[in-house]
Order: sequence, then C-alpha cells, then structure tokens
Amino acid sequence: MLNKLFWRSAAIVLRKEIKDAVRDKRTMRLAFLPALYFVGMFAAGVLFAINMQKDHQQDGLLNVPVAISGGEYLPELTQWLTERGAELKPVTGDAYQQVKDKTLDSVLIIPPSAQEERAQGKPATLWLVYDAANPKVHSGVGFVRGQIHAWSAKTGSLQLMARGVSPELRNTVNLRESNVASDQKMGVYILGSLPMLLLLSAFIGSVGFSADMTAGERERRSLESLLITPTTSMAIMLGKWCTSVLITIAVLLVTMSLLGVALNLLPFNQLGLRVDVSVLDMVYVFCCLLPVIFFAVALQLLVAVFARSFKDAQTYIGLLVFLPMVPILYSIFNPGVYYDWFLWVPVLGQQVAIKELFLGGELAPFALVKFWLVAAVLWLICLPLAAKQLRRPRIVYG
Repeated sequence: MLNKLFWRSAAIVLRKEIKDAVRDKRTMRLAFLPALYFVGMFAAGVLFAINMQKDHQQDGLLNVPVAISGGEYLPELTQWLTERGAELKPVTGDAYQQVKDKTLDSVLIIPPSAQEERAQGKPATLWLVYDAANPKVHSGVGFVRGQIHAWSAKTGSLQLMARGVSPELRNTVNLRESNVASDQKMGVYILGSLPMLLLLSAFIGSVGFSADMTAGERERRSLESLLITPTTSMAIMLGKWCTSVLITIAVLLVTMSLLGVALNLLPFNQLGLRVDVSVLDMVYVFCCLLPVIFFAVALQLLVAVFARSFKDAQTYIGLLVFLPMVPILYSIFNPGVYYDWFLWVPVLGQQVAIKELFLGGELAPFALVKFWLVAAVLWLICLPLAAKQLRRPRIVYG
C-alpha cells in the first residue's frame, strides 16, 4: 500500500510539474535554444574551415607579404622566394628595431657578409626576426622558414653535384611516412568538439526548470502547500527529478537530431574527411549520455534546494557547468592518452567513448555498464540528500 501511495504521489507531482513547465513557454524556449546555437556554431565552424581551405587553394600561397632587408646581397634567394609566391617588401633602416617597435611584424635580414660567405662556399648567416607573441606572424614566418630551408637544400645539392659528390651522401637516413589513420579518424580536430557539445546539452538541458521547481517554489511559498500533503519528500523530489530528466532528454534529442542533419549535409569531403555516423552510432551516443542526465539533474536539484531564491539557484547551478568542463578539457589537452579507469570517471568516460564512436571506432566493452553504475551511485547520493533537505525548517522558511 505504501509503495502504491509513493509511486502515485510521485506521478501526481510529475504531472503537475510537466503542466507548469509547458505553461512556462519562455523558459521552455530558453531550454531548447542551446540546441540551436550549439549545432549552429559547429556548422559555422566547419563551413569557415572549408572556406579557408578554398581560399588557400585558390591563392596557392601567392602574394605572401615578406619584409626583407638586404635582398640585393642574395639575389638567387629573393628570386626563389618570389617564384614561390612571396611578395617582397624591401625595408630600409634598422629592420631589427622596427620589429621591436612593432612597426613590422617580421623581417628577413640578409647582412652584407652573406654575399661574401656565399662566394667562398660557406653557409651564409641570415636573420629571421619576429615577435612570437604576435599570433599573426606565425603563418608568414613558417612560410619564409620553409622556403629558406628548401632553397638551402637545393643549393647545397647543386654544389655537391658540381664537385662530383652525390647529394645523397649528406642524408644519413631516408624517412618515409605512412599514415594508418582512416579518413574518418583524420576528422579528430573537427569532430572532437561534438562530445563536449552533447555533454553540455545533457548537463544543462533543464537548469531553469530544476531551479524553478525547488528555489522558485520556495520563493513563491508554494513549496509549503506541497509539503503538507500526505506524501513523502522522496516522492516529491522523485517527481521533480523525473520532470527535469524528461525535459533534458527532449533537449538532447533535439540537439542530436539537428546534429545528425548537419553531419549529413555539411560537405566534409571538401576538407578531405569522411564522416560516417550511422543511426546505431547515435543510439549508442544517446545511451552514453543518458546516465549523465540522471545524475546531473539530481545534482542540480540538490544544489538548488539550498538556494534562497530562483536567481541564486540559477547562479549556483550555472557554476556546475565547470564540473563537466574539467574532464572535457583534460581529454582535449591529452587527446592521445587513454586508460581503462577513464570509463569510471563521470563525463570523462562519456567524452572518450563518444569521440571514439564519431571517429569510426567501437564502444569499449562494458562501457555502458560502467556509466550506469557510476550514475546510479551518484543518483543514490544526491537525490535522497536533496529530498531530506525539503523537511528542514531552514529550507522551507528560509
């Protein structure tokens, strides 16, 4: 009889909270808004990368501005740079000081001694001066550096051949590279952001509703009337938890649906990538994210119970976003590191598993079992603790 009353009370609370949530159209719109701009930001990033690559291919590295001082001392080098697409801009005066004063971003300095050194068959000393703290200089500096190395290698080979020496003798080894990664795995830098996007959707999908059902009702004094009903605190909290879980699942499904459309429509082939995410992969991803929703909502309700007002609850729950960011950032900065215990860490395990699925891999054995076991433990800690707080006078009356 007690069990029937418990589940009936939880169902009544669930229906009541869902009706309130549906009536609150503004909060409902805000809950689904992240799904739009998360996927929109991802699609915009992919299209931007495609446009950048098209511009790069059309330009063919032409018209790369290169400031040069003393170009007349090595005309063969300046000719080489010009043929490779450099737009040389002669610099007069103290070029080093101009870079230091930020008048120039970078400059290639060829001293007068370079001409004499080349005539004597000695390596000429050049200076490539730049401010590494300026992010704009790295592409231009990399271009100049690469072209100088290429010119030096070619000139050195010609000098050896002129002396009857095989240029191959200067190479102690011949290194050949073989990339074993598939086209889909090469998309790690493009698809690597998707697990974070989905995890954030699962973690913050019902933040507004969790805050409103606890701190909001406490602020409106409607929580007292709910507590005087003949039902347990756990049944009340379970009904509220189910409401937030259902809303978060709806937000996540919308996010995944939009993401599935984007993955099928975006021209990844123009980036040289193959993205093949099947419906079964998306089902696996959803199963990985479902445990996150369960314990994340319980944690949100626990935190919101201690808030004095709805705004305070939103602030406190907003800080919870940093919890999933820690393991996510760890996996981003250590992309090649993997240990079995990762699967036992909330969010980190899901991050690793989802990324592997998107890159064409397989789900680790018993990964879902580990996810659900960890989520169950956290749920059993957070939700009963939140229910216990409902009967405390300090929580009810502030």
